[in-house]
Amino acid sequence: MNQKNNETKVVDIQLLGSILSIISFAITFILLYNQKLLKQNKKPLFSKKDTLNYVALNRLFVLAIVFIFLSANGIQLNIDRKKGEDLIYDYIDIFSNILTLIVSLLAIYTAFKAIENNDLSIDELEDIALE
Repeated sequence: MNQKNNETKVVDIQLLGSILSIISFAITFILLYNQKLLKQNKKPLFSKKDTLNYVALNRLFVLAIVFIFLSANGIQLNIDRKKGEDLIYDYIDIFSNILTLIVSLLAIYTAFKAIENNDLSIDELEDIALE
């Protein structure tokens, strides 16, 4: 694959990751609205069990998004390496993706622990808003 195709591929991957991020934010918004309904003693959109499952699925979805951006940054690193460019910014991007990956894994762990303990608290849903 030539250089321009690889550069276009990176942008395509980033666009995909961005679109999926928007979808994840929409899911987060709906889950937070559901939590608001619960706090107002109104009928929620989802049951407690369903909410916990959606939280876990959304966190897994975020993990997939992190891998998408990590992939794009890895491709960009190879492109810049072949061009002989300074790689420091590529390494910083990859390092930030790795940190985000760690945070995502911790968020998934807490989501599955919440399912295991059937524990739906506002703190857990507020954490999702950060994803």
